Amino acid sequence: MTSPLGTESSPSGHASDRESLASYDDASPLSLDTLPGPQESPVSIVFNDTAYATVLATPDQLEALAVGFAFSEGVIDRYADVGAIAVETSRHGFRVRLQVAERIARRAGSQARATLSTSGCGACGVQEESQLLFGLTRLPVAALPPVESLGSGLEALRTESSPGVHLALGLSEPGRIVTVGRDIGRHNALDKVIGESLMAGLMPALVMTSSRCSLELVQKSVRARIPALATLSYPSRLAVEVARTCNLTLINCHRGRRLELLSRGDG
Repeated sequence: MTSPLGTESSPSGHASDRESLASYDDASPLSLDTLPGPQESPVSIVFNDTAYATVLATPDQLEALAVGFAFSEGVIDRYADVGAIAVETSRHGFRVRLQVAERIARRAGSQARATLSTSGCGACGVQEESQLLFGLTRLPVAALPPVESLGSGLEALRTESSPGVHLALGLSEPGRIVTVGRDIGRHNALDKVIGESLMAGLMPALVMTSSRCSLELVQKSVRARIPALATLSYPSRLAVEVARTCNLTLINCHRGRRLELLSRGDG
């Protein structure tokens, strides 16, 4: 049997598996600092003095996370809407404060999240369906990404992977990796790519994620006008339906084994 990125493992139930499960490797006495798992902290997004949402995220690339999240949510329309960014420590995590015009702070207050957004859910806490579907539009026709670009992305997912962390990669048309987002949440990783790209003034031609694809990843890609999204595992039917409606190229990479076009944005 093949692992998600192509390495070999024994089929479940074979003797080698039973032998490897004969005892525990006891890591319970080890210090947390020595464990390979990712960090996870509450990160609050604040517009001026208006608290908008708290997400559970890997506490790095926090400025990019906040900008990408604010853009994906429709609170800001461009990076120029942000006057300054300050990262502050809070009692249990971090607070990212975006200085914005008062009209944007009022917009944030009117659509603030009702509940915590967990690391596994990018859309938790939205109060209206219209918020969930915000920013959906039909993208212009764009050529399909070269197969070689997908190959470059898959190789980068192998080499850049870390235990317990999702990756989102922004690739140029020739397949060069231009942005990397790492986070315990797949949607946070994509927000980090979008935020870094907004701050740099250039969106990638293709985004590839190490995760499954649900609606919010399609929504974020369309909102950022990224023409193509590739994911390692099969998208939800709703994600495919919305991608087709929005003319987003959506590719399932079948864990690196084959490429399947589920939605075409080339006409």
